[in-house]
Parts: sequence; structure tokens; C-alpha cells
Amino acid sequence: MKYGGKANSLLYLASNNILVPKFFIISKDDYIMFLKANKIYTTIRDLSLEKKYQSIKELIMKQDINKELEVKIDRELPLLNGTKFAVRSSSLEEDGTTKSYAGQFESFLNVDKEDIFNNIKKCWCSLYNNNVIDYSSDFDLYGMNVIIQTMILPDYSGVIFTIDPTSDTNNYSVVEIVEGLCEKLVSGKVTPTKYLIRKETKKIDFAEGPIKLRNNIVNNIMDEALKIEKLYSKPMDIEYAIKDNKCYILQARPITSVTPLPKPFTLSITRQKSIIDIEIYYKGEYEGIKRLTRNLYYFKPLFVYNKKDNVVDVYYNNVDLEEHPGPMYYYLDKDYAKTEAMYNLVLEDINYLNNVIDNNLDIDYKKYIAKLIDIYPFTSLGQIAGKFKNVSPRIKEILIEFREKYDYIIYKAVDYILLKNKEYHDIDFITLDELMSNKIPDKDTIEKRKKGYIYYNGNLYTSDNYDAFFKEHNIYLEEVNINDLKGQITSPINDNIKGKVSKVFNDTDLRKFKEGDILVTPMTTPKYMDIIKKARAIITDEGGVLSHAAIISRELKVPCVVGCKKATKVLKNGDLIEINKRGEIKLL
Repeated sequence: MKYGGKANSLLYLASNNILVPKFFIISKDDYIMFLKANKIYTTIRDLSLEKKYQSIKELIMKQDINKELEVKIDRELPLLNGTKFAVRSSSLEEDGTTKSYAGQFESFLNVDKEDIFNNIKKCWCSLYNNNVIDYSSDFDLYGMNVIIQTMILPDYSGVIFTIDPTSDTNNYSVVEIVEGLCEKLVSGKVTPTKYLIRKETKKIDFAEGPIKLRNNIVNNIMDEALKIEKLYSKPMDIEYAIKDNKCYILQARPITSVTPLPKPFTLSITRQKSIIDIEIYYKGEYEGIKRLTRNLYYFKPLFVYNKKDNVVDVYYNNVDLEEHPGPMYYYLDKDYAKTEAMYNLVLEDINYLNNVIDNNLDIDYKKYIAKLIDIYPFTSLGQIAGKFKNVSPRIKEILIEFREKYDYIIYKAVDYILLKNKEYHDIDFITLDELMSNKIPDKDTIEKRKKGYIYYNGNLYTSDNYDAFFKEHNIYLEEVNINDLKGQITSPINDNIKGKVSKVFNDTDLRKFKEGDILVTPMTTPKYMDIIKKARAIITDEGGVLSHAAIISRELKVPCVVGCKKATKVLKNGDLIEINKRGEIKLL
């Protein structure tokens, strides 16, 4: 790397017709010539051995620029056609394959011609900064080059990652942008506007922040970024500036670490579910949302069967962009005409399912399941729409209408499948494929599933060793803690409420419920009416102000806290708890 990572990169980009502000290089050899001309070359070596780095810096700053270097700068500077300049470090250690040295060396912007010599010396001094030495003890004592570059005073500037480093996929570029110079972004002084741009289409899938870019600017940024990624044949970290609608590249370096972090999965709900119920749930959230968003997004919930309580815990990963609800709502609104058309088809699907169920018809499984898959996204996205600020009113309107009028169809349709096959004693542990092909598993297989299973990514895994599964799939489950148990109050709580927990998942639990207990359940249904009247209070994992529990609790004036997410997980039958006026739940 003759001129250091930054300078070599700019030379390579410019030679491949990437728009780079004009520049020339003060090389390492020029630096050594400066040291020798001032007779301090060996002195710096000796001071380095004594680790007197501050003394090295003070010594450099006292010296005059030698005549040879002064002549070179005076010859090259007019060719930049600028009045202001950037003076930028380019260490031989910088932008390597394993270490980037990002932000470790000094650079100076808006430099006047008469200050260039002094700023070159400051760049040389940054080679001996404590942070550089701490970062790596193995560095070239004289390995500093300096770039002198025409200063672009940009309208906008920012950073592009040609992949999202936290995701498993290579579908997105992450673009951050600020007004003016990029220095305030890199230094963390301002929060940038963030764009998620799908590489295949160069379309903005998600935006967060005040800056609204025109399509031609987005295309310019992405054209340059993807050309650079192709040149290097690897993911890139790129610094850019926009001036008069032109995209100038200021720096490009390989992303040094793209290994996805373990995926954090957060508990969403806990409830009784058959394997068939789980399969339809998964197909709806994966295949259904992909169909709704034209193959752009999906959810991949993780299901863990808890044998002890005979319930299934449902977890979600909201780190990967394709699984994050924010971009989904953004996309559905941006392509509203298609979303509305899909919704109208779903209403037809609901009529079909109601006809089959109400008239006790035989199930055409292929058609029946396909319609459930199309319906599921509206249930799924409707349940969580209230948590996101940027859901447009027209998308909210569709989702609220669906939840209020049609949401029941999912549960009704799955129950109908189970009812039609009630001759199978262990129907809760039989898969759709086994049912449709009439290949019912043997007793040993069923018993293994009853001991515990995980359903993930469309596959059923039976194992007692859940930890090994999570390690193999790069997954970890976020811990569930009683200390952060809180929900939304939907009916008045005048005083703190104390009582014993009674968890309800099924009809057996309903019969065991005692008057004066606090009802803890995933979500209430109409069959809970008798015990709601007896309950001191209600706590649910799911729901919002329009949920069944919220509406009924207001009517009956029973204190209620909804949307606690994990109440059924952390609370045990018989626990004495207290609910305060803020919807916080404390174990006594």
C-alpha cells in the first residue's frame, strides 16, 4: 500500500471513472525527506523507543517545511482549482482487511492555502496519537501519507454501507445523510436521516428523519455505491458529498466485519396452539406478508412448545430489515393501490371461508390454506400497528376495519380444521402435511413431540436440548424479567390492586378460576365472560385499547392492563402481585 488505504482507494476510484474531488498526495517518502532535512529522523526513532510520543509531536510541529516539499505543493496546488482545501491523513495501516483505523487519524477541512503546511504537520503528528498506539502496537513509525484535496462544500453529505451489517441478507444499502459536511455525522454531533434502499430496485424502502431526497439524488448515490462495491467485489463503507446534484466520493473502504450478530428473539405471546395452528401462523406471516409486499418482507416467528404448561411461546426477531414492521408499513402506504386491491381480495377470501365453515362443507385444503395465508398479514400487522408512529392513516384505517370486523376468521378457520379431524386423538401434535396425505405419525413420534418441540423457518424440530438448537441457528432468546412487566391501562385503576395470579389458557383453567383472583391470560374471548365478572383485575399479553379484554373490562368496570407481552411467562399461578396506576406489575 504505497500511499496508505485512503489515498490508494481514491487513486483506484478516480482511475475507474468514479467522481472524486481533485487531489494530490504528500507521500511517506516526502515525510521522511522532511524529517531528514530537519535532522530529526533518528531522534523520532529514539523517542518512540522511549514511548515519548507527545515529544515527537512537539518536535515535528517546531520544524519548517523543507524546500523540496514546498516546491511540490506550490506546483500541485493550482491544479486543484480551489480556494479551500481538505488536508487528510492516509496512514499505511489504515483501511486494512481486518482493521479500519476509522477516525483514528487527523483530517482538516476548509483549510486556506496559507495554512496547508501547518495542517500537513498535524496529520503527520496524528500517527503518534495515544488512541492509534492503543489500537495497534505494530505500526510503521514513518508510515503517514497526506492527501491535499479540493474542498467540496456540500448541500448534503453522509455515509453508505452497501450492505446492512446487522442482517443476514445482502438486499439493502444503508444510507445516512446530513445537511452540509459529513464531519458532524461521523463525530456523532447530529442524528442523520437514515434510508434503507433496496439494491435491486434502488427504491427507498424505509426512511427515518427529516431530509427528503429527490429520486435523482438517490439514484446518483446508489449508482456510485454499487459501482464501487462491484470494483472491490466486497461490501463497502463509503463517504460521499452531494453538491449541485452531483455525488462526489470522499472515501471508500471495505467493511471490516460483516458477520451477523446472534439474532435476538423477543417473546410476543404465549398460548395454546396445535402444530397445524403454528404452521398456518408461520405460512401467513412468511408467505402471506411476502405476497402482500411483492417478495420484499416477511416475518419468521419462532415457536417453542412448553410442555409444562401445554402452551406455545411465540418469539420474533425484529433486527433483520426484512422482518422489521417499520419498512413494511412504509411500503404498504407507498404502494397503496396494490395494498387496497389485496385487501379487497382478502374480503372475498373471508366470504369463502365463512361459507365452508357455516355450511359444514368438506375442506379443499390447498384452497382453504391459501386463503388463510393471504388473510394472515392483515391480522399480524393490525395487532402491532399502534406501536409505530409512522403508520399512515389510510393503512391504519384498513387494519382497524379488518381487526374490528374480520379478525375472528383466523381462529374460526383453524378450529374448523381441528374439529373436522377430531377423530385423531392427538390432533394437536399432527402436521398439515401428515393430515392432508393421511400419513399419521406413529405413537413414538407423537410422544417425542409431546415432550417438547421448536418450529422455526418452516421446520419442526423435536429435542430436549433447546440450547444446542439456538446455538446452531445463531439465535438467543432475550431474558424475560418480572421487573419490567408493564402494560396499557384500559379501564381506571384508582388504587393499587393486590391479588393472586390465576393463569388461564384453556377450558380446564377456566373451570379452576376462583373469585377475587387476578386473571392472567394471552387474550380474553367471549367465553371468558363469567370469570371476568369474578376477577379482581385482568392482565393480558396481547392487545390494545380496542381489544376484547379492553372493551369488556370497561363495560364491567374491571381494572385491566393489556399488552404486557410476557405476563403469562413470568407470573406463576398463586403469585401475589400488585398492579399500580401506571400499569406496572410488581411481585410481592
